[in-house]
Amino acid sequence: MAHRYEFLEAAAKDLFKLTRRNQPLLHEIVAIHIPAILQDPYTAGDPKKGDLAQVRAYDLKVKGVAYRLIYEIEGEVVRFVAIGPHDTAYERARRR
Repeated sequence: MAHRYEFLEAAAKDLFKLTRRNQPLLHEIVAIHIPAILQDPYTAGDPKKGDLAQVRAYDLKVKGVAYRLIYEIEGEVVRFVAIGPHDTAYERARRR
């Protein structure tokens, strides 16, 4: 099944703020990690528990910093909810 993706407006802002001065990180997220998620979103990210049970989190590490792409799956759509450093991404996802 081919999945498509979309960003919540807040998640798009997260990505912009995170990468506006770091183009290599933007390229890595867009060219490597998002396609990896879209290939099989059910196994790419780990399902969360508790108040984040409706989302999955994809882990990536760049230059020693752990980032998370938090997303939900609805049919053929992968919707990114929050993007950022580990704890920050989870906090943002809880509020959204």
